[in-house]
Amino acid sequence: MSEEIIESPRFSCALGGALSTITAIKDTVPIIHAGPGCGVQVFYGQSFTAGFRGSGWIGGVSVPSTNTYEKEVVFGGESRLKEQIENTIELIDGDRYVVLTGCTSELIGDDVSGILREFEDKSIIYAETAGFRGSSYIGYEILLDAFIDQIVKEKPKEEKLVNIFGIIPSQDVFWEGNLAEIERILNLVGLEVNTIFNDKKIEDLSAAALNIVVSPWSGVKIAQKLKEKFETPYIINPLPIGVTETNLFLENVGKALGIDVSEVTAKEEERTYKSIDKVADFIVDFDVQLRFATISDSNYAIALNKFLVNELGWIPSLALISDDVPEDYRGYVKKELNFKKTLSPEVIFSSDSGKLWDALEKEAPNFIFGSSLDKNLAEKIGAGRLSVSFPITDRIVIDKGYAGYRGAISLIEDTLSEIAAPF
Repeated sequence: MSEEIIESPRFSCALGGALSTITAIKDTVPIIHAGPGCGVQVFYGQSFTAGFRGSGWIGGVSVPSTNTYEKEVVFGGESRLKEQIENTIELIDGDRYVVLTGCTSELIGDDVSGILREFEDKSIIYAETAGFRGSSYIGYEILLDAFIDQIVKEKPKEEKLVNIFGIIPSQDVFWEGNLAEIERILNLVGLEVNTIFNDKKIEDLSAAALNIVVSPWSGVKIAQKLKEKFETPYIINPLPIGVTETNLFLENVGKALGIDVSEVTAKEEERTYKSIDKVADFIVDFDVQLRFATISDSNYAIALNKFLVNELGWIPSLALISDDVPEDYRGYVKKELNFKKTLSPEVIFSSDSGKLWDALEKEAPNFIFGSSLDKNLAEKIGAGRLSVSFPITDRIVIDKGYAGYRGAISLIEDTLSEIAAPF
């Protein structure tokens, strides 16, 4: 994380990322050990601004929290945590309970693991997710790391089972639809999929024959850890959108597992292009070949640019990347955005929306793929706009996704609808 003050960051803190991940896992109950209001603020700050996603059964004001005050800061909050765990178990029936520490409890040094030893007969784990540890992307990785250390044991490998990492609930506003499409296409080639958000179990992560990271960096450390601990191979393949990239995604998976995916890719390609052909006249008649910019995290930057350039023939201008990509991964991101010399967008890494807006206003593209934060600037420079990245407060998102073959159709529909609206 950067140490400088940034304007309008497009992510939450580590606690927010961990909390949104836990609340997306069936029958898993978070218990926050932090100051009053911390949990509800980061939950709504990440979920409500992700297409107005609601609180669900255990989110929002329903999140159990120790609500530590001055007393706990001075004398320690361990007794309060013990009390909260007991009350949560009594009142909320869950398969697993996860204690998430916030900034206050970590700064005063509460012995969370010591408290949990008093509940060894219960299924309780914990993760150190203080906001100062990093962004929501880091919180996601911290939580999965804790799962692997505390509950994932060696299991026999299942040759048709794969794990998916890199898509963070709410931080990826379209996470549910994206995962559903990825699971669908992998099922078509005969594979079972564990996303930890579907009907598979966290404990089964060690049984997979392959780990697939659908992100240029988020989740890579988790795949590396599973390889070290359970000798599970992994591949890195950023989010695929459209025929070309989804075909390549399936081919990479097939190569890693020794399976033939050609029949599936051929059928899905034919079906998808048949659908896209329905809007060909609109694209040609209205000369819809625009100069565009993306202002999003690195995963969407790669996915959107590849699809728009390679399949729609749009002209890339800027790829403004907001997710505080670690230095070790920035070269990979730039490489993924390096197309033909005249068609490669300028790549700028910054979590400061103010700096990104300055670059965007100077470039003045015809169309912006960004978030709700970019609405005013788009109007100022007369650009079309579609909200595709967090935060999104101008669209309702339920289970729509942009990944894969079907997601590409949705993206085309939404994009061309914005262009057609003035007519």
